[in-house]
Amino acid sequence: MSGVSGNSRRGGPNLVRGGALDALRFAAAFFIVLYHYGENAPVSLFELHPAFERGYLATNFFLMLSGFVLASAYGPRLDERRMGAIQFLKKRLARIYPAHLVMLLAFVAVFAAVSLLGLPLRNPQWFDWSQLPAQVLLVQAWGLPGPSGWNIVTWSLSALVFCYAVFPFAWRVLGRIGPWAGVAVAVGLFAAADAFTHAVLGYPVYQMPLQFGVLRALPLFLLGVTLARAASLTTLPKPLAVLGTLGAFAAVIGLQLSGERHDYLTVAATGLMMFSAAVWRNDRSRVVAGLAAISFSLFITNYFLGVVWFGALRVAADRLGLPAEAVWAAWAAALPAAIGFAWLFDRLVDQPLQALVNRMRPGRPEAAATPAYQGAQ
Repeated sequence: MSGVSGNSRRGGPNLVRGGALDALRFAAAFFIVLYHYGENAPVSLFELHPAFERGYLATNFFLMLSGFVLASAYGPRLDERRMGAIQFLKKRLARIYPAHLVMLLAFVAVFAAVSLLGLPLRNPQWFDWSQLPAQVLLVQAWGLPGPSGWNIVTWSLSALVFCYAVFPFAWRVLGRIGPWAGVAVAVGLFAAADAFTHAVLGYPVYQMPLQFGVLRALPLFLLGVTLARAASLTTLPKPLAVLGTLGAFAAVIGLQLSGERHDYLTVAATGLMMFSAAVWRNDRSRVVAGLAAISFSLFITNYFLGVVWFGALRVAADRLGLPAEAVWAAWAAALPAAIGFAWLFDRLVDQPLQALVNRMRPGRPEAAATPAYQGAQ
């Protein structure tokens, strides 16, 4: 490994997009869908293997990836004073808020329809009207009491809004120290946050209750930021980068298949995998890039589709007496359906909304290349 002199805006690799990172982004998004849908299988996947219960590990990846991508895309602009903290925050809110509001309205519409039809809800506590204002404002993960209901996955967007506000200031502070010293500081902050949450709340920092999502997201987000800064200033021979990516990925899979919990090792392997994938300058696959492009839509729509799909499946199974094979087939069909629904949402809702937002925003429109965070527990 050899360091590259200079800063991230000079000669460093383009870390925002890349074939390996794109593939990892979609793989983690799909595992989150599997986690959300696993409990709805005729036999819960959680009972088949404990790895299916660890969707939070994929969420950790996305929290780190969000910091990684935003540091790569916006760090140079902040360095060169081409963007201020307020402008950055406005851009991020403009990216996530329209799609968030559309899906929240969809949840309200379905809840109203189900209530009018008198159909039972499996988890009525997730549709508490008193929680709707916090959902609208995306503050439900800032320590507010009560369940983080409705579109549950948006707790992570709520936590990341806080991270977005912190990012410009953290970036400037980190710019005063070396890149690997920054990684060491981020690891220390993660360890300190973990010790605090264990002592005060009784949870590891990476597995906090949803209403304390900010405490979970910020250390992981900053770890991703520092890894991006280090990756932008680092050159690896391609064989070593490939070996690092595939070896770290194999380590993550092996740790989960062991049946035991190795969460801290998994976080470390995930960071190595992300770093190696970023400096692996491989050619992009159009298919992989297309799948990665819908990861945000997959994140924000998968829970909604699951509520509708499995609610309808339960009613059909009860009224028609469907055999177990048919129920399993219908459950399995939900996985490609989630991808298809995300693709439609991206094409018919998210992209048009972003085009509208860009037309309304003064100055040069921002390209849609910088993704919002894609993930949820």
